[in-house]
Amino acid sequence: MKHVKFATASPAVSAECQWATIETQQKAFRLSSIDLTQDPQKRSFVGKTENVACLGLDVRHLKPGAPVPIELDGQKLADVPWPGDVGKLWLDRIDDKWRVGVKPSGEVKSPARSGPFRNAFRNDVLFVVGTKGSAEENAWALRKARFDAESFWYRGNGSIQLVLDSSFDPAKDPDRNVVLYGNADTNAAWNALLGKSPVQLKSGSVTVGGRETKGDNFGCLFVRPRPGSETASIGAVTGTGVKGMRLTDRLPFFVSGVGYPDFVLFGPDALSKGMAGVNAAGFFGNDWSVERGEFVWR
Repeated sequence: MKHVKFATASPAVSAECQWATIETQQKAFRLSSIDLTQDPQKRSFVGKTENVACLGLDVRHLKPGAPVPIELDGQKLADVPWPGDVGKLWLDRIDDKWRVGVKPSGEVKSPARSGPFRNAFRNDVLFVVGTKGSAEENAWALRKARFDAESFWYRGNGSIQLVLDSSFDPAKDPDRNVVLYGNADTNAAWNALLGKSPVQLKSGSVTVGGRETKGDNFGCLFVRPRPGSETASIGAVTGTGVKGMRLTDRLPFFVSGVGYPDFVLFGPDALSKGMAGVNAAGFFGNDWSVERGEFVWR
């Protein structure tokens, strides 16, 4: 008998223990756990899970050929087909029922790319500074990007490259993370990287999954998958105007113990009211949609 007992708050930080992998969670950043027993003679897996949406089981050490009997959370999957040369099984929990799945698409959340916002600063991240806004907006973007790069250097001993949007090539280094400074009107790289995002910020308004909020004083942080890549992310430090952009100056997202979800939107009230001044926050769904995510609106 072989036994695995494992828990994680984020598959992006820790997802795998021996032959089991927690690929995705049902509820973001709530503790996910597995308690599984494997019988090599019977080639079977039995156990319990908590807050697991997709579970991967490596079976390469077992004798190949016959179906693999699996029992999870009291549900029996007696004839799970042998995965062939892949050597790994994937099981999806849908409507609280386990089903045999396939290798997760690179377009869904995974241990390689699943948020939250701070994970945008991985994969040799590149800062792209907007230059298409007003003089004030352009000045903010450059100064904020420089400040964040120097903060990262001081705190993490890492050097981050800065480029202007006019010099950025979206086709180059497709698996490299990018953080944009500015919005759809002020950063020329926005449309190529975030043009299909359900979160859109431009001068005077923000739209999240079809829900529009108007105003020039909203600041926002969010992270999205980079188009064309299965591992890279796009982060945005943005606002609906220079007032909102400057609000992000007050967010210490490199400070230990400070964390932001996949998306957060706030106005000036946040400076005096704290959490009560946050307009919206949440996590995208495992398919990176707003509809299947967990969002709270004030």
